[in-house]
Amino acid sequence: MIYFKKLRTLLFVLLCSTQLLAQQKNCSLSLSGKVLDKANGMPVPDVTVFLAEVGLGAHTDSLGQYRIDHICAGNYQLVYRHLNHEAIREKINLNQSTEKTTYIDCHTDTLHEITVKRNRIHWEATTVSNTIQGADLFAANGLNLGKALEKVNGVSTLNTGNNISKPVIRGMHSNRVLIINNEIRQEGQQWGNEHAPEIDPYLAHSMTVVKGAQTIRYGSDVMGGVILVQPENMANIRKARLEWNSMLMSNGRLLNNTILLQGPHAQVPGLTYRLQATYKRGGNQKTPEYFLKNTGIRELNYSASLGYGLKKWNIELFYSRFNTHIGIFSGSHIGNLTDLYNAFQSPKPLDSAGFSYSIDLPYQWVNHQLFKTMLTRQTPWGLLKMVYGFQNNIRKEFDRTLQTKQDDGTYKPALFFDLRTHTMDISFDMKQMWRLSRIIGIQSMYQNNSYFGNYFIPNYDKRQAGIYWVEKYHRRSFSMEAGLRYDIQQFDIRKWENQVLIQPNRLWYGPAASFAARYQFPLLTLHLNGGTTWRAPFVNELYSNGVHHSAASFEIGDSLLKPERGWNASLTLDLNLIKKSENELTFFIHQINHFINLQPVFPATLTIRGAFPTFQYQQVDARFYGVEYASASQLHTRIDNHFKASLILADKLDGGGFLVGIPPARIQDEIEIMLLNKNKSKLTGLLSGSYTFRQNRLRANDDYVVPPPAYFLVNTSVSGFFYRHAIPFRVEMGINNVFNTAYRDYLNRNRYFANETGRNIYIKWSVPVSLQKEEPHEQLIQIIQ
Repeated sequence: MIYFKKLRTLLFVLLCSTQLLAQQKNCSLSLSGKVLDKANGMPVPDVTVFLAEVGLGAHTDSLGQYRIDHICAGNYQLVYRHLNHEAIREKINLNQSTEKTTYIDCHTDTLHEITVKRNRIHWEATTVSNTIQGADLFAANGLNLGKALEKVNGVSTLNTGNNISKPVIRGMHSNRVLIINNEIRQEGQQWGNEHAPEIDPYLAHSMTVVKGAQTIRYGSDVMGGVILVQPENMANIRKARLEWNSMLMSNGRLLNNTILLQGPHAQVPGLTYRLQATYKRGGNQKTPEYFLKNTGIRELNYSASLGYGLKKWNIELFYSRFNTHIGIFSGSHIGNLTDLYNAFQSPKPLDSAGFSYSIDLPYQWVNHQLFKTMLTRQTPWGLLKMVYGFQNNIRKEFDRTLQTKQDDGTYKPALFFDLRTHTMDISFDMKQMWRLSRIIGIQSMYQNNSYFGNYFIPNYDKRQAGIYWVEKYHRRSFSMEAGLRYDIQQFDIRKWENQVLIQPNRLWYGPAASFAARYQFPLLTLHLNGGTTWRAPFVNELYSNGVHHSAASFEIGDSLLKPERGWNASLTLDLNLIKKSENELTFFIHQINHFINLQPVFPATLTIRGAFPTFQYQQVDARFYGVEYASASQLHTRIDNHFKASLILADKLDGGGFLVGIPPARIQDEIEIMLLNKNKSKLTGLLSGSYTFRQNRLRANDDYVVPPPAYFLVNTSVSGFFYRHAIPFRVEMGINNVFNTAYRDYLNRNRYFANETGRNIYIKWSVPVSLQKEEPHEQLIQIIQ
């Protein structure tokens, strides 16, 4: 009996040893891959990736790559953890070494989601930024780029009427705000106050605002901030899809339609495509009391993209064409000085009409083409990226007094600019070593501008080159980023003075630097940012002289202007002291030596084209400073409250006084109610009120017209997300300016002559349709709530 017990024990030990040896033989598998942001396809660093059952894991580097070795064959639960975000888990079966790419939504958890509505920032980044995507991007559909970005706290718009808007970040705009459109620096005639960005917002998958000079990667002239407009990454396109977006507005009887078609090529693995087109048409807009004559718009835009991916290579081609025809409010073009000053004081415009879709003189016509080719190569040392861009911007401005017809029957433009820009950006994102990662790059640009017709700015060639180095460090709750940059710019000018051709050459160069740090405490995240940047005066600031027809102004440059040099710092506190409540508080200061400001001067100028208020570019030392606050709290399981406020001040340091054109203080509160949340269907109601203060920081005779009074606006909407026959359907109905309030906005140049638009009822919808059966993905990502 004892013998059999010993024998049984021996057999059991031998069996266990055999199994252990077998397991050891199969424990040489590896799991490697990279983790990318689902929103933009960018690598996600510092993600903890581990197998829950055995505790083996690794961290992703700056390129989002990881590798786990010595894994035994079997079934596992693979877990992804990333800073504040909830854990993401998937089931995986390993019977051989595996390499995979994982797309995660970096901002999926509701507590720290990065939507504009909830005023979140990128908690995992050193720089502070706000992103519009998802439902918030749908809410911005149908708006131009400037109006869409107004949802970001601290961002306002500089307007000429209601169809022309450009973003203002902390009081700065135009050449002080860089716009990166699909990784290409947007180059049009952006120097003009009424020259809106030639970008179709419907193409964007996300729009990100980086305030201030937090990073010098994009340029040394980042004074106000950077706006990143990013379509969906071509590598993320997994199935064929058709999407229809549409919008109807009562004010102006506007119709906006866009169609998007994208998918992978059926016969060529790795090849993806995207086609998109937008058509917009609107007529004269209406204030609470009268129509605004000649304020219609027609717009037709389209784009095409191709992407091709190999194991280590990716190629992308992109082409877009933006076409817009915008009427200029006829009440802003006055024939004589007496009528001009009477128009300043009149409660109604001197020239009015009823509703019409027709666009008459004066108007502007703009065509902008962009071509991009991008090549990326994954090397053993990091990611190499090369991006070439070509842009052709044609702008024509038509005056109501110049009614000369050309051979093709169209009016002769008063101003005609043809701008051609070539850009090249080469960057190398090196792998992380010793908790350090870095990006080095070189950028170059060649630009040629030609004008035809009347003189406003001269012909010129611009050459620009820059080199930058950005170093990043991350350890647990602390992250830091520092960057250095050096740029050189050269302008070759060609202009006539007193029938003599002069060709001045202007050369500027200088360094720029930025610093950003983040430290995360249990209930507080602290962001500290600072840097120094510089900006050379542009040709309009140096040499403009004449009537700017679309702006209805006479502008005068100064050829003796010096480059601007700015020093900035900001401190952001993210507080989570109360459960289900978040608060974001930012203090900022920005001092700019030799700040170039377009200042009203007196008297107004009378020309053969009419009488126009006069503005001249002047240089002062200035200081911008202010505070931004945003909070989000859950009042009830179905009720959320979102509050935001901003205050921007700008002083002249030499001689005292204040800068003109600075956005007044503004506060806004939103109450969001979940009306329905059942069976994948959601219905949400929104009621918001915003109060814009009067801009009191102006002295007497600083402007032609005193700043308008403060005003309060109420907006409301109901949005829903439904499934019908397995098709997701998103719809929103709303009313802007519910009480039809009559008001004038300080940042609208047309406030000299007319009120803002009144009540506007709208409806918009989005219908994406899958053109192929859903195929099993290579992985199943499940968000653990």
